[in-house]
Amino acid sequence: MRISTFIAATAFFAGGVALPAPLASAAPPTAADDTKMNGVYHYADEDGGHGTWIVRTTCTPGCVAHVSTSMEGGFDAPLVEGRYTVNRSIPEGAICPDNSQHPIDVTQSWDPVTLSGEVDFLTTSAPCGLEDNRDVFTLTKVG
Repeated sequence: MRISTFIAATAFFAGGVALPAPLASAAPPTAADDTKMNGVYHYADEDGGHGTWIVRTTCTPGCVAHVSTSMEGGFDAPLVEGRYTVNRSIPEGAICPDNSQHPIDVTQSWDPVTLSGEVDFLTTSAPCGLEDNRDVFTLTKVG
C-alpha cells in the first residue's frame, strides 16, 4: 500500500497561482514574525508527493496557520511548542495495491522557521495495512 496523503487528499491548486499585489511583494518576516507563514508554499515529501499550500496565519493571541487546499478546502493548524500541528482525517489517503482507497488519520506538524515537517500516519481502516507510517516533508515559499 502506498500513502498518498498529499497527492490524493491535498493535491493543491495545480498550475500558477495569482497573488494579490500586497502578498506578492511582502517583505521577508522579521525575527518577531518568524511564526507567521502568509504566502504560497511548495510542499514536497520524501516519497515524491508534492503540491501547493496557500497559508494565512492569524495570531490573536495564539497563532494558527490556515492552510487552503483544493481537495478538502483546507485545515487549521495551531502553533504548539514552536510547531504548527494538526490531527486530521484524509479521505482516500491510503491507496492499496488493488487501487482501493481508504481514509487515514494523520498528525502533521512543521517548523515555521526551518519549513521542515513530519506526517505520522495513525490508525487506518485500510485492509492492506501501512508499510511506512511516517513521512518527512519540506515547504518552500514561492510567493
